[in-house]
Amino acid sequence: MERVRLGFIGCGGIAQNHFTGLTTFDDVEMAAFCDLREDVARQTAEKFGGKAYTSHDRMLAEQQLDAVYIILPPFAHGPAELAAIERKIPFFVEKPVGNDPSVLGEIAGAVRQAGLLTSVGYMTRYRQSVQVAKKLLAGDPAVMAYGGWIGGAPQMSAPIHGWWVVKEKSGGQLVEQTTHTVDLARYLMGDAVEVWAAAARGYVKGIPTYTNDDASLCTVRFASGAIATFYSACSADAPGDSKGVHFNVYSRGHTLEFSGWDQSLKVWNAEGWSRDVKGEPDIFKKEDRIFLDAIKTGDRSAILCDYEDGYQTSRVTLAANESMETGRPVALS
Repeated sequence: MERVRLGFIGCGGIAQNHFTGLTTFDDVEMAAFCDLREDVARQTAEKFGGKAYTSHDRMLAEQQLDAVYIILPPFAHGPAELAAIERKIPFFVEKPVGNDPSVLGEIAGAVRQAGLLTSVGYMTRYRQSVQVAKKLLAGDPAVMAYGGWIGGAPQMSAPIHGWWVVKEKSGGQLVEQTTHTVDLARYLMGDAVEVWAAAARGYVKGIPTYTNDDASLCTVRFASGAIATFYSACSADAPGDSKGVHFNVYSRGHTLEFSGWDQSLKVWNAEGWSRDVKGEPDIFKKEDRIFLDAIKTGDRSAILCDYEDGYQTSRVTLAANESMETGRPVALS
C-alpha cells in the first residue's frame, strides 16, 4: 500500500490537531470528510482536497477507504464505529470512546469478534516521559498516585460549550478531560478493580444548560493493590501554580512528577538522583504515524492503546459517575 486513503467522521475541534500532522505525510490521501454541519464538512474538504458528506453511512459506502478517523463528542459514539466494523474498516477514535457503557460494550465486543485494527487517541502514552516512567515502574511498581485537571469555569465562547457543559452529553470533566490522567494511571499501574467517587455541585452559575460537576474526586484501587486519587475541577477561576494538569506517582524507589499538557517529567530515586524529561510538542503526529504504519504493514505492536484498552479506561470514569450518584463504590469485574 503506497498511499493510505483516509476518511474523517467529525471535522471540528480536536480533528484539527490530526489534520496538521497528517497533511505532512506523503503517503496519506485525505479522501472524505463527514460532519453533521454541512458547511464544516464542505470547507474542510475544500481545504484538504476530498469529498464532503453529512452521512457517515453514505461516505463509507461510496468511498474505498483504508481507515477512518472517528472524532466525535462522547454522546455521539456508536453508529460510526459499528458502521466501520461492519465494513471491516480500521479506525482511529478520539478519547473518550463514549459515555454510554452499554454502547461501548457492544462496540468492544464487535471489535474483538472482527479482529479489527483500531487505535484510541490517548496520545500521552507515546510521550518519551511516559515511556521513561513505564520502564522504571516495571521493576519498581507504583504504590500510590494522585493527579488530575484543575481549571476555571467553561467560557461561553468556547466551541465545545454547547455539549461540554452538559454532563449527559460530555459525561462530565472526569470522563471527557481528566480521562487522560486516568488512562496514564492505567498504563503505568495496571487494571483497575474498584472505583469510588464524589462530586461538588452548585457553585458554577450563570451558564445556560450547565449540568457538569463543578469538581470531583475519584479513588481507584488497582489489581496490583496500588491506589490512586484523581481530582477534577472546572470551577477554579483564580490563578495558581497548582492549577492545570498534574500527576504524581510514588513507588518504593522512585518519585515521578508529571506536569503540564505535554507531561514533562521530574524523576527522583531513593539515592537522591534526579532527572528531567521534557514532553514533545507534536505528539498527535507521532500517534498518527504509528496508526498509519500499522495499517500499511499489518503490524499492530507499536499501537499503545487500541479500542479494548480505551474502553477499559472509560469503564473506570463511567463507574466513577455511577459512584457519584449512588454514594457507593463500584466494582469493575
